[in-house]
Formats: sequence, C-alpha cells, structure tokens
Amino acid sequence: MKKFNGSMSRLGLVVSSSILGLASVTNVQASATAGLMDVYQMASMHDATLAQARATYQSDQQGLKTARSYLLPQIQADGSYFVNDSSNDNSDMTSQDMSVTLNQSLYQHETWAGYEQVKQSLQTSKYVVQTAEQNLILRVTEAYFNVLLAQQDLQLFKAKEKADKTQLERAQASSEVGLASRVDVLQAKSSYDLSKSDRITGENSLDISLEELSKLTGKSIRHLKGLSMQVVLPKVDLNKANLEARVESQNLAIKQAASTVLTAEQEIEVQKGGYWPTVNLQAKYTDSAYSDFTSVTVFNRDAQKTSIGVTVSMPLYSGGGTGSQVSAARFQVTAAREALRDSQEQARLDVRIQARTLEAGESLISALREAVKSNDAFLEAAEEGYRVGLKSLLEVLTARANQYSARKNLVAAIHNQVLTSLTLESTLGDLTTDDLMLFDKLLQEPVTTAKPKA
Repeated sequence: MKKFNGSMSRLGLVVSSSILGLASVTNVQASATAGLMDVYQMASMHDATLAQARATYQSDQQGLKTARSYLLPQIQADGSYFVNDSSNDNSDMTSQDMSVTLNQSLYQHETWAGYEQVKQSLQTSKYVVQTAEQNLILRVTEAYFNVLLAQQDLQLFKAKEKADKTQLERAQASSEVGLASRVDVLQAKSSYDLSKSDRITGENSLDISLEELSKLTGKSIRHLKGLSMQVVLPKVDLNKANLEARVESQNLAIKQAASTVLTAEQEIEVQKGGYWPTVNLQAKYTDSAYSDFTSVTVFNRDAQKTSIGVTVSMPLYSGGGTGSQVSAARFQVTAAREALRDSQEQARLDVRIQARTLEAGESLISALREAVKSNDAFLEAAEEGYRVGLKSLLEVLTARANQYSARKNLVAAIHNQVLTSLTLESTLGDLTTDDLMLFDKLLQEPVTTAKPKA
C-alpha cells in the first residue's frame, strides 16, 4: 500500500454490528448516505482556509508579473498646452508639446535580484497551498470520524442506560419480595444515574461534532457511512530508515523552510544593489507647436526632436545604509536556516514517534478485541451467577461497566491507529485524495441511525 494518509480524527466504529450514521447533502440525495469523498468534495468547495491559500497564491503570481514588468521597456506619453501672456506682446503665444519616451533598464542589480526573489517566494507560496490542501483532507476526515465516534459513544451510553434501568427495576422488584437488599437497589440506581449523565453528555458531544462538520461543508449532514469494529486496516511500511529518508525529501514544512532560505538569500542580493551602478537606455520623440504669436523667432518655431542615449548612475555614499541593510539580510538568512534545521529535526522526530505509535497500536487493538470478547463472556457469567445467587449485584454492575469500557476503548484505539497512520502520511508530504478513496472503500452503509433529539 502506497499511502495511508488523511486525517481521520475520530474513527467512529460501530460496536457489535451497528454502524454509525449521519448523511450528507451535497450531490447526494437527502435520504442517501455520504462517504468520505462526498464530504471532502463539499468541503473543498466551501472551506474558507483553502480558498484563502489559493487566492494568496494567485496574488503572488501577479506579483511575479509585476517584478518582471520592471525588466521590460517602460513607455510614457506626455503632453502640455500653455497660453503665455506677458507685458511684452512679442512674447505672447500658445504652445503645445507632445512627447513619447521609452526607458529600458540595461542593468539594475536589485531589479534582477528582486525578480529572482519573487520567483522563489512564489514557490514557497505553492508549498503553502499544498499544505492547506493536505490539512483540509485531515480536517475533513477528522470531523467526519468525530461525528461517527460521537455517535458510537452515544449508542454505547444508551445501551448501558437501558441495561442499567432494567437492572434497577429488577433490584427494586427483588427488594419488594425480600430477595435483594437496599444496598443492591442503591447500587443499581447509582449506576443508572451515571448512565443517564453519560447519555446526556454523549448527545451534546454529537451535536457539537455535527456543527463542526457542517462548518466545513456548509451543508447539513444526516447520514454517514461507518466502519465496522472488526475492520481490517491497511498495513503501513514502518521501516524507520525509509521513513526518515522520505520525510527529508518530501515533507512540506521542510520544503517551505528551504524555500524561505533561498528567498532570504536573494534579499542579500537585492540589498547589494546599493553598491552597483544603474544603467538605463532612454529614447524620446518630442513634437512642439506654437501659435498666436506676433513675431517669429528661433524659439517659437514648430519642431520635432528625437533623442536617444544611455544614462549611468553610480552610488558613492549612502551614509552606511546599504551596508546595514546587507548585514540585516544576512542575519535573516541565518534565522531562516535555523528554522529549516528545526523543521528537519521536528519532521524526523514526528515520523519516528508516529511509527512507534503505529507499532504499539497494532498490538493494542488486538489486545482490546480479546478484551471485548472476555468482558462479554464475563458479563454473561456474572448475570447468570447473580440470578442463582452466586454473584452480587455490584459484581454484575462492574462487569457491565467493564464491558462497555472495553468496547469504547477498542473504538478509540482503532480511531487513534487510523489517525496516526494518516498523520504519518501527511508528515511524509504524501497525503492526497487517493488516501480518502482508500478508506472510503472500507466504509459501510449504516444499519441504524442515531441522532440526538432536538
């Protein structure tokens, strides 16, 4: 498997055979069930963060055109119209001047360096857009599975509340006929009251996760496909040497930091322009016309004039300003290089931690699946033992709490495993919609729909 990307923060898996639901409304019918790709397509058209990054990149593209324009000829047209009235009637006249001037920079160090700097800065902006695209995949998947996990938790809380209520009714009935003590009733009521509070908390959590998903998509969600608790997750290559090699060459944070270093180095060249001469070519055509004069002189005759030449400007002393600006730019390069080193070290650390977490996660999921089986069996035995008087009510309640805890922990462990896998792929800079499609194929139609009452 090439990638394991994405951002599945809260992989809602279903306990027993029920699968979570809540559905999308984009190009899917209101009664249809949406998957990851459906939700992502809605978010990609609606998300403001991604739209902002793309608009900034487009703005930077225009900045490159602006920088290039300084290297091209600059053509300017000028015109004037004057009526001259003086005490000397011979000087009275009307003059009209029209001119066209072409200026072409032949050599200007800071202009060329600035153009190269803007090109490099545009590359940095491109990495920012790619990062925003990856982050959207992560945020969409996280919000999607947050809803599923919240719904799964709510299903567990409701099931436990129902079981605890039944247990309380049995204890009360047994107490009335002298087969159970007051302590048994109080224990059952305590467990039931806690279950009700968990259910209320679960309903609120589901409402919040639904709102967060709606913010991303701009749509109201009703049904989502879910993952079975027995889902087989794709394997990930956890060879740490391979992962570190990939992260060095592909990580977007490293690429962005390296590009920032090159941009900062170009700033040194821009500031060094204060040491170099400026050479420009200028060509000018002027047409002068005169009227309303009383006498003809050499100064008021109509004329056309063409001139072409080269100007050279050499800075001699700027009060030390150029030197300080160059020094400041060099310090900025040093700062950018340190930021690059920090990005490299952080990326290597992240990839090692994520690989180790995935290794431990595989073992944890296997252990929790066994824990679910053993706790199911233990609860069944405890309930049977209570019926024949071999187990106390407290033991039954503890067994039931352990059963739901084991299921909840398994769901959370699978969620963490998927989230870590996707985060690893993002750290490697290799997260795309192909990864969403990979997990989209694992999703199943929900068997039940659990949505808190308004």
